[in-house]
Amino acid sequence: MKININEILYAVSSGLDAVEVELRGHVTTGHSKRLAVLSIITAKTIGLSPKDLIDIAAFSILHDNALTEVNQEEKQYRQYNGGHGYSETDFNVRRCIIGENNAKLIPFRTNCRDVIMLHHENADGSGPFGRSASNTPIKAQIIHLADVIDHKFNLNDISKSNYAEIIDFVKSNADTMFSREVVQAFTKGFKAKHLHHISFGSIDTTIRKATKTFNDEYTITEVMNLATLFAKIIDYKSFYSCVHSLGVAQKAIHMADYYKYPVEKGVRFYLAGALHDVGKLMIKNEILQKPSKLTDAEYEQMRNHAYYTREILSKLKGFDDIVVWASNHHEKLNGTGYPRGLTGDVLSSEERLMTCCDIYQALTEARPYKEGFPHSKAMEIMRDMVIKGEIDMDIVNDMNYEMTINRKVDRSSPTSILYSSEDVIVKTDETNHVI
Repeated sequence: MKININEILYAVSSGLDAVEVELRGHVTTGHSKRLAVLSIITAKTIGLSPKDLIDIAAFSILHDNALTEVNQEEKQYRQYNGGHGYSETDFNVRRCIIGENNAKLIPFRTNCRDVIMLHHENADGSGPFGRSASNTPIKAQIIHLADVIDHKFNLNDISKSNYAEIIDFVKSNADTMFSREVVQAFTKGFKAKHLHHISFGSIDTTIRKATKTFNDEYTITEVMNLATLFAKIIDYKSFYSCVHSLGVAQKAIHMADYYKYPVEKGVRFYLAGALHDVGKLMIKNEILQKPSKLTDAEYEQMRNHAYYTREILSKLKGFDDIVVWASNHHEKLNGTGYPRGLTGDVLSSEERLMTCCDIYQALTEARPYKEGFPHSKAMEIMRDMVIKGEIDMDIVNDMNYEMTINRKVDRSSPTSILYSSEDVIVKTDETNHVI
């Protein structure tokens, strides 16, 4: 299957940045892409290969991929430690370790070992793992410099008058925060003109011009592993999530097999299921994780996640089908869905199927305010939705058959990976939250 992995990463980077803004509070929109461009500039000057440049851009986007997971881990830690959370060092250690493990799901072109693990290390060995520059991969050193600079100077909104200040800061921290090799490469390669190139309005064009574009051939396992990583990041945004995105992806590819879709289409359907709630990365945790009834205003904000999913995925090139299948999962045949109020005459069988997979997964999941419904109860609720004209009767009947009589889940496949996920929003009297 031919895909451009970096294009997918660039598309979801806005969601990753939104998480970092909310949880860490010290970055601005475009942070990951700016890291990518700054890292590419430095890596080019050092003389890294074109494949290295593509990978360092990917590492930059994924540098804090574990934030949602570690945030939930820390919440559990607080419960058993008198409300005390991780220290800053412990937090950094955990997100680096988990982020490094997650990165193994990405089919990088070059050596990727310890790049994410060690991207917070200082050259003098004063970082979280105590590794000096001589024991830290050059890609990790480069990303560390770019990350520190963007945090300190807010490069999303900076004038050329600050250029000298940036250069002075980098030089003054040679051999302490940054290795002399990386400092020399950055100060040689980074020019005042680049401040415009990394501004919000120019960053997308800059990042694509900075590296070659490859639609590489990947195995089904590699693509599904990539999708699983995205599902994991999305689902850990809220501790109510459990296995939602992964569950939807699994059921999507399962039903794709039932309908005898071509193998590649089934994999794309799995990817759409994994990404269908990527817009939730843009929704505040105070809403996602509210255990009590949402206000009408909060409910409307929650509904916006479907709009954000479309906004994020619309940036993907060559994935029009995935964009449609993923972003229309809350549309209903009678036009009562959202965000666009589409009706059955324009909703394809794939869109209808994704909606049903999403609803079934949400109904059968346990939540803090409900037990997971058994299959029979989920089918009862979905048949009631059929009667109301909301979802497709044939698909509901097919799911009933396939999820009971003919169910066959391959536990050895990449789709059997479990970890933790979220919801279909069905307004209820009890919570105004989710079923």
